[in-house]
This record gives sequence, C-alpha cells and structure tokens, in this order.
Amino acid sequence: MHQKHPKMARPDLGHYGHTEFALVGSTCERMETIMSEWVDQLSDRYRCLMVTGEHQEHPTPASLRYGRKRFTPSTDAWNEYDDRLTGADYDLVLVNGNHYPAARQIVFVDEQKAGTLERRREQLTDIYAIVHVNGPASMPEWLREQAKNQHCPPITTSISLLKPVLVGLERVLSDRVAPLRALILAGGASSRMGTDKAHLVYRDGRSEVERLYELCTSAGAPVSISVRDDAQTGKYPAPVITDRFLGLGPAGAICSAFLDDPNSAWLVLACDLPLLDEATIKQLIDARAPGRYATALRGPEREWPEPLVAIYEPRAYQRLLRFMALGYSCPRKMLINSEIALVNLDDMLPLTNANTPEERDRIQAIFR
Repeated sequence: MHQKHPKMARPDLGHYGHTEFALVGSTCERMETIMSEWVDQLSDRYRCLMVTGEHQEHPTPASLRYGRKRFTPSTDAWNEYDDRLTGADYDLVLVNGNHYPAARQIVFVDEQKAGTLERRREQLTDIYAIVHVNGPASMPEWLREQAKNQHCPPITTSISLLKPVLVGLERVLSDRVAPLRALILAGGASSRMGTDKAHLVYRDGRSEVERLYELCTSAGAPVSISVRDDAQTGKYPAPVITDRFLGLGPAGAICSAFLDDPNSAWLVLACDLPLLDEATIKQLIDARAPGRYATALRGPEREWPEPLVAIYEPRAYQRLLRFMALGYSCPRKMLINSEIALVNLDDMLPLTNANTPEERDRIQAIFR
C-alpha cells in the first residue's frame, strides 16, 4: 500500500510535555503562587515549566528572558505544535487550568471560583488531586461523581495541607523517568582501520560488538545496533536500527535511534573503545541525571566530554536536531553547550580509541 509520508514514532506528550498538570478552580493568584513554590522545590532535580495566562491582551508579543537578555519577536504567531515543541524539553509542566487545559488536573474546590470550575468541567478528564479550599461540604455533586468514576481515586486534601500533592508529583516524576536502551554504533566506514572495527577481536574470542552487547545486557539495557544500511541486518546479536540521517555520522545514528523510540533514553557506545569495561559503564549508568540533556564521561586528560560513551535523554533528540539545523553535526558540540551531567574518570584507559592498525596493535599487546 502506498504511504504518502514515512511512519514515525511520536513522543508520548500531552498538550505540552510528558508529564503535565493543570491547576484549576481557585484564583489565579493562589494557584500560580503554589505552582511557583512547587517549581522551586523540584527544580534541583527536574526541569520544570510554568504555563500561565494573562487577563488582557499585551501590547507586545510574548518574550523570552534569560538572565538579563530578553528576546521580543516581531510576531506572536503560535499554535499547539509550538506548545509541544516548548513543553517537550521539560520533565514537568504546571499549567494555570483556569486558562488552558492539560492532560491531568489538580482541582481546587473553591466557592469563590465555583463558576470557573463548572465551566472547565469537560476538561477534567484525569483528576489527580482534589484540594478543598472551604472544606469538603462545598464539593459539587457532579465533581464527586466524576472523581468516583475515575480509574484511580484522586488524592484528596485541604489547602492548608498540600504536601501530599507535592509528594505525589515527585512520585509521578520518578515513575516517568525514561527507560534506558543501549545503542552500539557499528555503522562507521572504519576507513582509517581498513577493516570493520565492530568485528575486531581483542580478547576472549568475542568481537567488540559482541562484547559491548554482553556488557549492556548485563547492565539491564536492551541493545540495538546502529548500522549504515539494511544490508547489515542479520550480522549482529541484536536488532539493528538503520541510519536515516545518512552522512551525518554519530549524530545521525543517535537521531535515528530516537526516531525508532523517542520515549527512551539511549546509552550510546562506540565500538572503537576496546578498553571500555563493565565498571565504567556501570559508573555512567549510576550517575545518570534524567533531568539533564545527557550524562557523559570525561577523562582526566580531556577538556571536553566523550560523546560516544554517554546517555542521551529523550529531550536531547530535539536539541541534536536543532544543532544540526545550525550546521553542527558533532554531538560533542551539543553536549558542551547544553545542561549535562559529567562523570570525571580517574583513568584514561577506558576512553582509549583504536582507530588505526597501529592503535589496534598497541591495545592487542595489552591482552597478550
């Protein structure tokens, strides 16, 4: 059957991001104060975004501010896809639900804003918590019935005791950490080596791709092999992901993995590091910071992170694409200029490359 557009896996997003909650039913001042307090308490571990609304038109388009630098565009054109392009970069999006919907809701039962809540009734599709401002007696019957019919009973508390809701949000965020998959890069041309580096054998009769496969499997990460084309299918001990960004090197291979599964984080490993061992991979995984774009290793003699022994979080996908749009196809460039976690190694050996026959011979001598 003819397909007009290639089928692509889409990230698991709501109106904005992977995890989003609309606070609805009380005054904007009260809810936005609560949102700000929660963001302050969560932002050391998670990237958080607040979405609020204004009660009147502003004379200038929406602007962005970073430190003392302010960006004010000449147009305020914006649509639902811009919402997602912005929100997908964050772990948690908190929305003023009096103005805009979100996938899940924290409902305030407030006599002062009962009409607002009633008007938003159809948007209460997944109530996570109910917060009583005036006491349980003021809860409308329709909301009581709606909450009762949900798959999971909502957290119920009072405006003076919001801690259970915040603890619940932290639990949701912890549960929503992206699963970890491994991508072994075996699609390079190996032009300097003169033979396929992925199939070189340094020890124990196993090729490098087989050895890395076993290390990742032992670490609990399902493995895929990045290859140049479909002709390489069947040559490896794991499923392959064919490069769909031809000619862009490792960055293209990483983006191809995200095309295959945009909801997972990817542990990316080059197959030209024959001294990379289980302890170093475990050190990297243990240091994983899901709230950053990536977690990468850095050797004691290196100024920059190693991009091909690194964990790339789902948000790194869009970041890599944007760097490529600027003309930068080196993943190290993205890592250097993004919020990442660095693991500083005491020993350079695990990051020692073997890209030429001379380098291969020196490393093979270690195992003789």
